[in-house]
Amino acid sequence: MLWKNMMMWLMFFRDLHSMSKRWKYFISTLLSMAGFYLYLWLPVESRYFGLALEIGLVVFCFWFGLGVIFENNIDQKLMVIILPLIFALGYSLFCALLPTNQFYMVLLSVFFGLVIYLLFLVENVFLVAIGFKTVPLYRAAYTSSLIFTLFSAFFVFNSILSFRWAFWINFLVVGVVSIVLFLYQFLAIAIELPDDGVDKGKWVYATIAGFVMGELALAFSFWPVGVFRGSIYLVCAIYVLSGLFQADIKDRLFKSVLTNYGLIGIAITVAIILTNPWG
Repeated sequence: MLWKNMMMWLMFFRDLHSMSKRWKYFISTLLSMAGFYLYLWLPVESRYFGLALEIGLVVFCFWFGLGVIFENNIDQKLMVIILPLIFALGYSLFCALLPTNQFYMVLLSVFFGLVIYLLFLVENVFLVAIGFKTVPLYRAAYTSSLIFTLFSAFFVFNSILSFRWAFWINFLVVGVVSIVLFLYQFLAIAIELPDDGVDKGKWVYATIAGFVMGELALAFSFWPVGVFRGSIYLVCAIYVLSGLFQADIKDRLFKSVLTNYGLIGIAITVAIILTNPWG
């Protein structure tokens, strides 16, 4: 009996392994969406435990769906889960703060599943581009990944600022999350480079950007920016830093690029000063 059960499981995993990519993405998306829906059902005191299980499920689904679960390349295994993990973390914490009923729980879960499926498509393009470099959909995949990065950052930063932590905790948490996000951005940009950017110093870029973001979060702990506007400003900072780092990594940091992103930074600073109630 034990031998028969083992054979059945082996045949089951063999069938899963031979399944087409789209079906793997679809099944993995459904599992992730179901995990998120169950997370919303949990009582408040069990949410953090449920969040840990949900994130673990998302990581497993991406490794399985993208076929890297038995891959020995640690960088690839980490790259394909960074953005889904940050999105799942931020979106789950954000939705936990919302008053929900049955209808909104289903709606939020469907949106979660849609983003997860799109992330599968993005990460698949990146995996293919790592090996072949010239992939027609790479530019579209990178633009999509940047958009999802900004969305994920907003959800995470909104949740962090909502906790009303001390300034030094905001500095550390926002800094660490930003380092992870910029590390992912570096890897996504470096795919197009001949040497995958090994001589560019990915940790230098990620650490500098993370420190800047942490400093901004520290400042916003004292400024009356509010949770929503503070999150928007931090996301704008990620956009500016990502643009500058992309240009520098690709050796295209020209004066016009510096001017454009500098003007964006000045506009954001002026908006912070003018829209905040200083009285």
